[in-house]
Amino acid sequence: MTDGLTVDEALRALAALEAAWNNDDEALSALATGSADEQPLPALVAAYGEHAMDTLMALAFGLRSSMSDEEIAEISDAVSSNIGARMSALLTQTLKAWGTVAAGDDLGVTKIIAHTVIDAMRAVTEDPSKTEVLPLIATFRSYALNGV
Repeated sequence: MTDGLTVDEALRALAALEAAWNNDDEALSALATGSADEQPLPALVAAYGEHAMDTLMALAFGLRSSMSDEEIAEISDAVSSNIGARMSALLTQTLKAWGTVAAGDDLGVTKIIAHTVIDAMRAVTEDPSKTEVLPLIATFRSYALNGV
């Protein structure tokens, strides 16, 4: 996986998004009780949010792995000049900072971060008001399992 997340971390974060969406405190508590070598859940959900937004921005701007350096530079300029992309970057930066200072077992903060990540993911879809959350999370789960 990119952005420093392993597949297991991405799947754990996606499970937290789903649990927060379903208001399943029991599942969130279980996910928050990680091992000593795992990131605290709020930080992980925020980091996954950054990964998801990076992925969605790349798709929105047509970034492909087969692009030349010149094409990538053009897209980079387009992203830099797009206020939506800049606001997305600011949002993910804020979530990461908040996730870093939150206690690992603070389910309230984890839920807020998770809902913000979900709303951000929906905001860049074709029709946010009609985008179903659980299928969207399932799509990202499939991406994670395929190393995207």
